[in-house]
Amino acid sequence: MSAQPTDRIEAAPRTPPGLEPILGLHLIVVYDNGWKYEIYIRNAHTIAFRCLMGPMFGSWSVDQPAKIAHLTDDLYELAWIEPTGITAVALARLTSRVVHTTVVYPQWLLEYPDIAMGRYQDVVPELEAARDRGPIYPLTMIVSTGRITFLTTREQNDDTVIDRAPGKLPSDYADRTS
Repeated sequence: MSAQPTDRIEAAPRTPPGLEPILGLHLIVVYDNGWKYEIYIRNAHTIAFRCLMGPMFGSWSVDQPAKIAHLTDDLYELAWIEPTGITAVALARLTSRVVHTTVVYPQWLLEYPDIAMGRYQDVVPELEAARDRGPIYPLTMIVSTGRITFLTTREQNDDTVIDRAPGKLPSDYADRTS
């Protein structure tokens, strides 16, 4: 006789050690190339972001799965692959407020960026179809260092942190400092 459980209890994903200080952080990064991005670490497995200035201005995501790791002291790594096929890896050192980011863009997105201008969650099927049509290659890699100009701590999973398109923000929003 085999026992069949009637209720299945699934454990919540555990927070990897060392991540507590970065969870809930909301930051704006100004890169050496002039681009500005906003990142909110929603929880140990998800980020939200907005492109505030740069060639991807207008793109944003509220629920981007990410791998987040505590490397040493105050050095953290965030890595994710967007539905567009963009791959991003950011190393953030919080005390010195420096971020070093590598982003890899597939060719199709550089040729037709308009499809990605909006909230990704609203157009995932279209993004995935365009990504799958390609072309993927040649890939373009951008490596840039930036400074965290705005840094604050919010509650985890706060849907009000990144809740609207970059174009609907006040004109001086990306220039905030703290």
